[in-house]
Amino acid sequence: MTALKAHVENGRVVLDEPMDLPDGTVLRVVAVADGDDLDDAERAELHAAIREGLEDMKAGRTYAVADVIAELRSRS
Repeated sequence: MTALKAHVENGRVVLDEPMDLPDGTVLRVVAVADGDDLDDAERAELHAAIREGLEDMKAGRTYAVADVIAELRSRS
């Protein structure tokens, strides 16, 4: 099922869009935290890894996803 967007108003969860579920349907509501739990050093490391990956991609240092999956499956 697709996630539904909602907000809290006067202590109640209010959907921001219509939904087509029957009365009595049980839903699990999970609050989405803003941002993430990375500190400055971890964020810098993540950004460096992303830059490195983009440089590898531009230089043609890539692998076909099917080959990667096949390799991972062969290890188990």
